[in-house]
Amino acid sequence: MMSIATSVIGEKILSIIGEVRDDLGKAPIVEGVHNFKTRRDHIPENLNDPNLKWGESNVEWSYTVLAKLESEMATKPVSILFKHGGLNPRFNEDHIVFYGTKGAIYIKGHYGMGPLYVWDENKTWQELPLPQDIVDDQPKVAGDTERNWQYLAREFVKDIKGENASYYQSFKEGSLYQQLIELIRKNDNCTDVRHLQ
Repeated sequence: MMSIATSVIGEKILSIIGEVRDDLGKAPIVEGVHNFKTRRDHIPENLNDPNLKWGESNVEWSYTVLAKLESEMATKPVSILFKHGGLNPRFNEDHIVFYGTKGAIYIKGHYGMGPLYVWDENKTWQELPLPQDIVDDQPKVAGDTERNWQYLAREFVKDIKGENASYYQSFKEGSLYQQLIELIRKNDNCTDVRHLQ
């Protein structure tokens, strides 16, 4: 999510705060999961089945991150917020929104694959198709995660071969983002305000 924001706003991350949570608590223990892509095939049909074995969850199921980025498009740092909640039922889909001085862009989906809406001068949301060049450039596979990995691998191989490749995250950005994730995982960046109450 940070990479999506920095690719639009600018690469200079000034500050970050966030938290991760294990909102799951417990999960059924199932056999046969070997490939992450097929993990959903192993979800029990009846979670109330008394024969299910359950285990304590230790996964960072949900996260919230607030960051400030420097941007050539703004005189002040730009604030970004991204979150993921693993709890159900969900009220709405994941989405990405960019707010500007003259309007906003809203893209449905965790990785922003559409549909796309623009808040225009008429003060209404207008749905627009994703630009065809973006649609055409995406690997034709099911699933956001698989598509994104195939895109990254394709551009990486092109780059290694010396062919013209689109921008993709380098190991430098990957290292930076991993360090930011580790800071957020510490969950020690909130200010204790109990003494004010």
